[in-house]
Amino acid sequence: MERVHYVYLALAVAFNVSAYMIFKAISPKPREITWAVLFASGLALGGMNTYFFTQALRGISLATAYPIFAGTSISLVVLCSGLLFGEKIGTTDILGAAAIVVGIVILTR
Repeated sequence: MERVHYVYLALAVAFNVSAYMIFKAISPKPREITWAVLFASGLALGGMNTYFFTQALRGISLATAYPIFAGTSISLVVLCSGLLFGEKIGTTDILGAAAIVVGIVILTR
């Protein structure tokens, strides 16, 4: 297993989280051309996420890659939603994200 596969996995996470940040940002906006362009950009980021995830799977087992991908994405979405959109991040959110990280560590050992 080469480190490059973990770089691919990190890129997949970054593209995934970026796509969801775009979707959140445009959700309250009127459905016009700017919205459509941003929506298409979010879909393109989702496509890049899928591409890099499949590249990561060339060197990382699915049983390892998916928990890392999903857990890291969830934790970053919680963090970014608070930082970028002012969503409340409570104790439950922090504990939940921490539990996910602990679960990833246990699953990948």
